[in-house]
Amino acid sequence: MTLCKPHLVFFASLGLLFLFSGCARTSAQVQAEDLLPVKTILVLPAEVDANGQGSRSPNDLQQLEKGRKLLDTMLAEHFSGRKEVTLLTEGQRDSLDKDMTRCRTTAAVTICRTTKADAVLLFTLQRFTEREGIESSIVSPASVAFDYKLIHAETGRTLCSGVFDETQKPLLDDMFQFFKKLKRGVKWLSAEELASDGFQQKIADCPNLEK
Repeated sequence: MTLCKPHLVFFASLGLLFLFSGCARTSAQVQAEDLLPVKTILVLPAEVDANGQGSRSPNDLQQLEKGRKLLDTMLAEHFSGRKEVTLLTEGQRDSLDKDMTRCRTTAAVTICRTTKADAVLLFTLQRFTEREGIESSIVSPASVAFDYKLIHAETGRTLCSGVFDETQKPLLDDMFQFFKKLKRGVKWLSAEELASDGFQQKIADCPNLEK
């Protein structure tokens, strides 16, 4: 049976993706020789990006708070059982640094040095929008954006960082993301599922944060 031309183009595209998918990475990898000594890590509570705070609707703020708490839960689960990692509560963070008006990175490094940890991990949530609809049919898709950075306390150097920014699209809309999307299954994800997928992707790019 002869395939029609559209099918030939589709399968040819899949073949090219198999060839190149192993070669491309969106995150720069940290070389082993570049790693600074990190024996202890302090993890601060996730925060919502303050930019645009005044223009956000009550619903946006409610969803962002939900997403922020979700990030804290994922951090707690990821670092569970690791004695070299300390997770601070919001109250503990505030008690260690009263001057919350200054640069967040500066405050984080100050807190890190106060607790004598080697590095501090910051997570910032920019967007957390729940899908409208169900797994098989939606009005609008889930959309999540966050970033993180691990900062060396002594030098102030960023040891590694990552950015996740995605609004889910139909499976075949972006062929270069086809295999990543295929692993999730043919369904529309919730914002929680999209955030969890992004968290696992990005945290794996930082050698100091791997399990």
